[in-house]
Amino acid sequence: MNILVPDSWLREFLITKATPDQIKEYLSLCGPSVERMHKEDGEVIYDIEVTGNRPDSMSILGIAREAAAILPRFGIAAKLINDPYDIKVKSQKSKVKSEKKLHIITDPVLNPRWTSVIIDNVNVVPSPAWLKKQLEATGIRSLNTIVDVTNYIMRAYGQPVHAFDYDQVLPKNGVPTMILRASTKGERVITLDGKTHNLPGDDIVIEDGSGRLIDLCGIMGAQNSSVKSSTKTIVLFMQTYEPTHIRKTSMSLTHRTEAAGLFLKKDWILNWFCHRF
Repeated sequence: MNILVPDSWLREFLITKATPDQIKEYLSLCGPSVERMHKEDGEVIYDIEVTGNRPDSMSILGIAREAAAILPRFGIAAKLINDPYDIKVKSQKSKVKSEKKLHIITDPVLNPRWTSVIIDNVNVVPSPAWLKKQLEATGIRSLNTIVDVTNYIMRAYGQPVHAFDYDQVLPKNGVPTMILRASTKGERVITLDGKTHNLPGDDIVIEDGSGRLIDLCGIMGAQNSSVKSSTKTIVLFMQTYEPTHIRKTSMSLTHRTEAAGLFLKKDWILNWFCHRF
């Protein structure tokens, strides 16, 4: 898997006087291979190959961590900064109260950790220029504020994030409901890219209170619960899945996504988010 890393974004996590040419050379000698460098609007961008056994490096932070370990071996000082492991925040009880309800049923084997929050009164508009520029420099198309934030977190930290339109999570017994379970053979879901998938069975999915499938977990969200310009409330969802199911589904459907690749690793950054908030 290749990842595009803007030099300025890399240096948000890395303090070093190394030049881009030095970073390219020494990373390639000892770690992720920088296949080429190019410039876009004056920004140096590294095109880096990360092998499948190193999904922990498939992020800006992951590459910065590698550089912080490698550069000093060649006599160049380097320090990792903004490391989630080093951020200490005192636990605080949230003072935010919401009248929105969400009923969740999950499977602890398929989904060892479920973390979600309802965010109300969102404004789905085009993202600011700086966010568009950062995402597009890494090969991610800017869509809107909500989707772009989820992609920003994925690219920066390597943790896939998904946002559901809360009002499209249909209720059961009057309460919006999300049920994570294994699929049955022949169930169908239309993903965000408009593709219809006939599921082979034993895939991790989420259905809402009406029985509709609203997520093909670990692969791609469903079209029927996607964030639109009219969305006013979202369910922001960060999760961990049993990885062999994700791989089997991705291979069976020949639907390979970046999220699927990232979910095949132990999810350390999610643990940080959970303990921090």
